[in-house]
Formats: sequence, C-alpha cells, structure tokens
Amino acid sequence: MIAEAIMFKYPSADPTRDFIVRNDGEGSYIAEWNLRSPIPTQKELETWWEELQKNPPYEPPDQVEVLAQELSQEKLARKQLEELNKTLGSELSDIKLSLLSLKGESAE
Repeated sequence: MIAEAIMFKYPSADPTRDFIVRNDGEGSYIAEWNLRSPIPTQKELETWWEELQKNPPYEPPDQVEVLAQELSQEKLARKQLEELNKTLGSELSDIKLSLLSLKGESAE
C-alpha cells in the first residue's frame, strides 16, 4: 500500500531509485527516500491511499476484448450488407421484369 500511495502522489517517481519500501515482517516502511520533498507521514500515506481508491488510475482495455468487439461489429456490418444486397437484388429483378413487360418482351 505504501508504494502505491507514493506512486499516486508522485507518478513519475522510480520505486527502485527515488524511494524504497521494505517489510521486515513487522509491516511495510519507507527504507530510503530520495525525492526532493519531505518523507510522507503515515497520515499522508493513508490520505493518498484513500484518494487512489476513489480515483483508480486508467487501465487500457484488454487487446483481446477490443479485437473481439471489433470482429463482432464487423460481422454484424457484413450481415447487414448481405441483407441489403439481397434486397437490392430482388428489387432490381422486379424493375427488370417491369421494364420487360412495358416493352412487351418476356423475361429470359
């Protein structure tokens, strides 16, 4: 929790260089602090943690889910185009028959 709270407050900090959090079996603590600000108090860490819980960082969507959604939309669009093509083909056939009947010819 400490490292996440610090990263919330200092998002560009490097947790291997700017600060080090350790846990020697009796709880986590800040072992090293190399940022140009005072070492945060327990109260500050708790406040940052609570803010982090209210405003979690943006996580991009899973690529597999995005691709699956795009594929599903593409399949739906293709089906709609096939239905439209079938309808237009039928209407075109009806128009051809009407033209032929107006000319007095029979459909072949």
